[in-house]
Amino acid sequence: MKKKHRNHALAGYLLTACSLLLTSCSTVPPQEKLSPSVNRLLVKLTKYKQSAFNQVEAKFVTHQSKALVFRVLSDIKKTPQWLDKINTLAVVAEYNHQQFLLRSIIESPWPFQDREIITCVNNDFAKSVTTINIFSCSERIPMDPQYLRVSQLESSWIIKDLPDSSVEVTYKTWMDPSGNVPAFIFNSQLLDTTKVSFKKLQVIIEKASLTQYYY
Repeated sequence: MKKKHRNHALAGYLLTACSLLLTSCSTVPPQEKLSPSVNRLLVKLTKYKQSAFNQVEAKFVTHQSKALVFRVLSDIKKTPQWLDKINTLAVVAEYNHQQFLLRSIIESPWPFQDREIITCVNNDFAKSVTTINIFSCSERIPMDPQYLRVSQLESSWIIKDLPDSSVEVTYKTWMDPSGNVPAFIFNSQLLDTTKVSFKKLQVIIEKASLTQYYY
């Protein structure tokens, strides 16, 4: 039972990478008011190689523990609270305790087709830093004709202990959404949608406790 729960939890990393990007074509909801303890959020867009689609980078600091941040990020039951447009997700393969193959279906706003994303997740647990690397593994699963396959995605989380006992969370992700998504529309909404989602995530982290998790 614990193994199954762990597999489902780790699928949350994929959703973070793809949902933020695909929902950048939709309307930005009102921003939630935050307490002063979670207001250190920086979000920016950067050019990614030769792509017309930008990379988004987000960073914030929390006084919660690195272990707790990791558990919140991997908890798919909480993922819809700060990310929407999620239809289905599944762990396709578990190679070992740190490497997984995931499949996600993301609802795209009309008139865009729903996306299917096959992603590898590699976790690294060092003493003061936890790193989660996510990248497209599209070739490992046959295509489903009812979905548009996203074949280019790179993302990462770095959860790092700081000298003052706080924890810094750094997130980067880039994706070519495939299909006929205009880059200028995609890029113009990406910054605001990321800010809204991450402010919701910060609130969830601040309210969370390790007693909520048994893994």
